[in-house]
Amino acid sequence: MIILKRTVVFLTVITLITSCDYDDSTALNTIDTTSNNGQVTAFLTTPDQNSLVQELPDKFEFSTEVRSDLVITIDENDIRQEVEGFGAALTGSSAFLLNNNQEALNTLFAQDQLNLSYLRLTVGSSDFTKIGNYSYNETGGAPDPTLSLFSLEQDMIDDNPIIPVAQQILGIDSEIKFMSSPWSAPAWMKSNNSLENGFLLASNYSVYARYWEMYLEGYKNAGIEIDAITPQNEPLFATDDYPTMFMSAQMQATFIGQHLGPRLAANTSISPKIISYDHNFFVGEDPDYPTTVLSNPLAAQYTNAVAYHAYGGQPSDIDAFRDVYPDAEIYFTEQSGIRTGNTTFGGELNFFLKNVFIGTLRRGAKAILLWNLALDENSGPTNGGCDICTGVIEVSSSGAIRKNPEFYILSHFSKFVQPGAVVINSTQVEGQLLNVAFKNPDGSKVLVLYNDSGLSGQDIRVDIEMNGQRFNYAVPNGSLTTFTWD
Repeated sequence: MIILKRTVVFLTVITLITSCDYDDSTALNTIDTTSNNGQVTAFLTTPDQNSLVQELPDKFEFSTEVRSDLVITIDENDIRQEVEGFGAALTGSSAFLLNNNQEALNTLFAQDQLNLSYLRLTVGSSDFTKIGNYSYNETGGAPDPTLSLFSLEQDMIDDNPIIPVAQQILGIDSEIKFMSSPWSAPAWMKSNNSLENGFLLASNYSVYARYWEMYLEGYKNAGIEIDAITPQNEPLFATDDYPTMFMSAQMQATFIGQHLGPRLAANTSISPKIISYDHNFFVGEDPDYPTTVLSNPLAAQYTNAVAYHAYGGQPSDIDAFRDVYPDAEIYFTEQSGIRTGNTTFGGELNFFLKNVFIGTLRRGAKAILLWNLALDENSGPTNGGCDICTGVIEVSSSGAIRKNPEFYILSHFSKFVQPGAVVINSTQVEGQLLNVAFKNPDGSKVLVLYNDSGLSGQDIRVDIEMNGQRFNYAVPNGSLTTFTWD
């Protein structure tokens, strides 16, 4: 991962859920027994952390009464994209901390807790692993075109138990989805014979496609079926600090269209979706990267999906691509929280909701994945990368578990939005009330609402309307609220 321009960060100390001093007068509940909509339950998180995904004591009822000129209208018949899930990355570092830690695993995956549903795996080492650099076919520099030394053993050892922990997670939720991304091809396949920096030699495109196939088969044999892959994490960023690999848009288009796509399509035992790009909203070196890949006629036979990170640019950068490819599938695949002395909980709410969750879900994102599931109190174990990053949870050397801001933000989505839900149209109130609405497979509805007014102490009263009926709510300044109803 890379950290570019993050201007908001969060508190070092995160409190656990406390009682909420909720003023009943902020909810004007009007009861209409002829309501076609169900009773509404609300869950609130405030920037002062006095409420953290806490259920409000009062229920809301829809009625025909108009209580505010400011209205968010939801149209459950105006259906957008299907949502596949919410989650983060099971890096080697996260796996080390979560291995056989049932309390931490339940905190993240149990249905009555965070209930994550989608995970990203690293193919070989990344900047977060305890065991340093590795791939599944290291030879000391000698070519191995038959991949005779290929082995997934490094993903099963105690210091890097990615496969065992993935299996433990499947024991909690057998429906969990996995996607996989590499930081580098094996060193001998690259221009500089190193896992760091360099690029994949064109002469090794075919053998690297076979390497991918063996990885997917090996994970499936371990009971872990990979639903989607990206050919390269952050393909326009290469460094000598940890495993990385440059892959231009044309390189990626050629690799997908002539090698990886045909290889995987010919294997009926595996069928992962290929997602292109997997980098920031905007990268100055090649802002047209996604368009270049999908406009390649051979690559377009095997991919119609693009993945984004939020370390550079902003969600609106997706708009130009969507203007050209309105039917392309959008995924959000990485963003880390960070810890510095200038951080605030409210600042993290603001950044993640605007740039990651609401900003991308309203632009077609089918999944939202953050970076590490878990890190320790020292932002590690690390492998040469970010030393101020945080996981969704912190698992300290003493075994204590702390929930970071990402945990609570994810909760507002993952606990209420079911895999297979669809985004439904809702009117946006820019600069005041950012929101996104969903309809679950069971017919229940979810609205996630964030007060982005930036005016200290100012609540915003709004009518939320669906099917010609409304309920009224005063949204606390800087707060995040999830509403659910049948």
